[in-house]
Amino acid sequence: MLIVAWALLQAQTVPPPQQTPPPPPPPPMHGGMVPMTCPIGGERFSGWQAGSYSTYGERPDGRPYSYLHFPFPVPECPGNHLVVFDNFPDADKAALAMLIATPAYARLVAEGDTPYYRASWLSARLSRPEPVSLGWLQAALWADTPGFIDPLDSTEAGKRRARYASEFVDRVRRLPSDTSMKDRLWLTARAANQLRQMGDFAAAETMRHDAMAMLGQPGVGDGWDDYLAKLGPVIARRDASVEPLDMIPVREAAYRCAKPGKTPLSAMETRLCAKPTIAAEAAKVAK
Repeated sequence: MLIVAWALLQAQTVPPPQQTPPPPPPPPMHGGMVPMTCPIGGERFSGWQAGSYSTYGERPDGRPYSYLHFPFPVPECPGNHLVVFDNFPDADKAALAMLIATPAYARLVAEGDTPYYRASWLSARLSRPEPVSLGWLQAALWADTPGFIDPLDSTEAGKRRARYASEFVDRVRRLPSDTSMKDRLWLTARAANQLRQMGDFAAAETMRHDAMAMLGQPGVGDGWDDYLAKLGPVIARRDASVEPLDMIPVREAAYRCAKPGKTPLSAMETRLCAKPTIAAEAAKVAK
């Protein structure tokens, strides 16, 4: 009886073992908000994280077509506005803390520069490879160029887009000498397209020829010959549109032809919509 009483007493006085908190749930299959900790200051917040997704072609500026919206949201710490565009090693954190405390970064935040642009700004100052920083600048251009718009508009978004585009082209023209030929080719090709969208067709054609001169060199990859061949006629007809119908997937071109919405088809688009491959698909869309 004493042994039983002692066992009951122990059961009442010994604290239960500590339970390990469960891990946070994974993001939704195609992406969603997950708990995050700001690398500078430790603030807890929720940020978007990509899941699984697929794409089906891309615009001339590289923005993919997908059932998800590109560019993906980039997490930003609410308090200090740090854009968490990377898994920062400890070696970067002291530099990051100083960068986001500068008047220059505060001005980028106050003046409405996008998180993608600020990611490019921080990336360059952390001495990331220039193609990486320019990749974020390209994402900034995607974010400010939603689709069938006038690329020369004078709205605030248009002015910001023009500034980002000019910076992209200037930086491609000044790529470091150690940039790989593969990176130099894709950046030069995209810069040629960007000049086209800016309406500088002579410079776009010069840049396109610069890119074509790199074709066939070791390590440059495949596919750019087709891209540059298609870009030539678009430049020649002085087409500054974001999504020329003969440079995007037929499916997207057909939707544009069948359902132009509030943005009327241009005369050039009307002619391209009559091409048999696009017209046949547009007829299906219209049903």
